[in-house]
Amino acid sequence: MEQHKAIGVLNGASTKKYKVVCPLCGQALLVSGGHQMQKCPHCDGVLIVRKKHTYQRAQNFEKQDKTKVLSNVQKILMDIACFLIPVFGVIRIAKKKGNTVGEKIVNSLIFILFWVYSASLTFFIIWSFYSSFKLAFDEFFVDMIALPKVWHFSNYKEAYNYIEYNEVGFVGMFINSLWFAIGSSLLSVFMHAVTGYIFAKYNFPAKEAAFSFVLFTLALPIVGALPSMYKVVHWLHLQETPLFLVTYLGGFGSNFLIMYAYFKGVDKTYIEAADIDGAGRWCIFIKIMMPLAVPPCFSLFLMSFIGQWNNYETPMLFLDSLPTLSSGLYEFREMMRFSESTSPDTVFIAGALLASIPVIVLVACFGEKIMSNVSMGGIKG
Repeated sequence: MEQHKAIGVLNGASTKKYKVVCPLCGQALLVSGGHQMQKCPHCDGVLIVRKKHTYQRAQNFEKQDKTKVLSNVQKILMDIACFLIPVFGVIRIAKKKGNTVGEKIVNSLIFILFWVYSASLTFFIIWSFYSSFKLAFDEFFVDMIALPKVWHFSNYKEAYNYIEYNEVGFVGMFINSLWFAIGSSLLSVFMHAVTGYIFAKYNFPAKEAAFSFVLFTLALPIVGALPSMYKVVHWLHLQETPLFLVTYLGGFGSNFLIMYAYFKGVDKTYIEAADIDGAGRWCIFIKIMMPLAVPPCFSLFLMSFIGQWNNYETPMLFLDSLPTLSSGLYEFREMMRFSESTSPDTVFIAGALLASIPVIVLVACFGEKIMSNVSMGGIKG
């Protein structure tokens, strides 16, 4: 008898042969025991066999993948259609099942509000892009809305050549922006994870009082803290050096509350199991807790990176000899505001667009990651 590839036996290891029919392709197959689940060799369907009686379940994986891809494409196209024509979005909300009339009205109003906000941002981004190709005094101030008659790519070349700060060019400021944004974000997120984990998983004297004090400092705006920080930084000789990044090891703030809430939801069984195996507290945090906290830490890192990339005030005050792109753009804008030797407005816009490329790439690649809910995971009690 011809030997066929086994499709699978769910329970028990049997040496007998069983004849089954794949419900997808209709092919008759001989299967033997000792296997759990395999694909049909003819159609890649899945067939589960329970000895003399069969329980059949077939699924075409290739068709499923195609359907999933088509579904994602349709969702993206629908989102684009709802953005271009907001009426589609309102209709989409109205047709959604399971919501009451009041919920549909509220959701429609929220959708319209956010649509107006996103449309205004999109307009200014598009306007900045085509305005960066204009000549400032010939076209830019004549009709600021109209498209450029001639697309002057030289504005980007001028931005690359002329935007500088303390004799540091565009490339140097770009490198300074990278290490400043990455370093400050990494240290800040790591310290927030440490403090959040300690307050969430450990009991120590005056814990409640310390936590209340942290909430109190968040509720009150700190006015006048910059002069004291400036004095402390200069007293420690941290200015004009990358060691200034240690000032981001604060550990408290809104990100502390996010990490505290996350670690509060992580089951303590992880800690107990590692403690039984002889792991120390630092080992538990680094090797067990931090891998679990990668999703929220990554989202916080991205948001912090965007904020520090656009931060021009701190580098100008404490890293004057190591300027970033943001501080260079600010200085260029201030110096060229009343100058007619070049086209400052359009060159400034071109430089700002060049400086925003890393942020645009991050948002385009990880925007959904930033906005998505954090998956807690873990052992269910």
